Amino acid sequence: MSRLENLIFYLIDKRILCLIAISLVLIAVGAIGAVSAYIQALPVKGWYEQAYSAADAEQMEVWLDKLLEEMRDKNMTHGHYALFFKTPHNDVALDYRVFETLKKRCVEVQNYPKGSMDYATSLQDIRNQMDKTDFHPGLWYFYNFYTICAWLLLIGVPLLFIALIIWTFSVY
Repeated sequence: MSRLENLIFYLIDKRILCLIAISLVLIAVGAIGAVSAYIQALPVKGWYEQAYSAADAEQMEVWLDKLLEEMRDKNMTHGHYALFFKTPHNDVALDYRVFETLKKRCVEVQNYPKGSMDYATSLQDIRNQMDKTDFHPGLWYFYNFYTICAWLLLIGVPLLFIALIIWTFSVY
């Protein structure tokens, strides 16, 4: 090989290594944002799970109240669980309203006799409604507070694959 070819291969390898390094940094920053969003959303998810698994309507009402309070504290009353394709199905404001309605429903259910079929059926209906919300506080937090990290992941991962593909073909 001539000196010019060696120089070209040397420069290509440096550029590709730089591209790989940049990609890894972008992925690391995105991953840190994802972990941070997950940690921030843990209290909200915890109150949701507590409400879902409550043994009676009184307990469920208390846990739903705590869930709503935590959602307000985290400013989780607007936004979506999606970066793209925002629909009513992934709108947290609608889920917030559903949880408010379910809390009111728990107050109504408290008037039923505890051992009755209506009481048990109503609690199960509330749980089924909670299932239908498709509630994802971690995703909401990530897409609404760590949007830049989501974009870095969306850019960093493809950039890394492109760099690796170019590097693989330039070596052979």
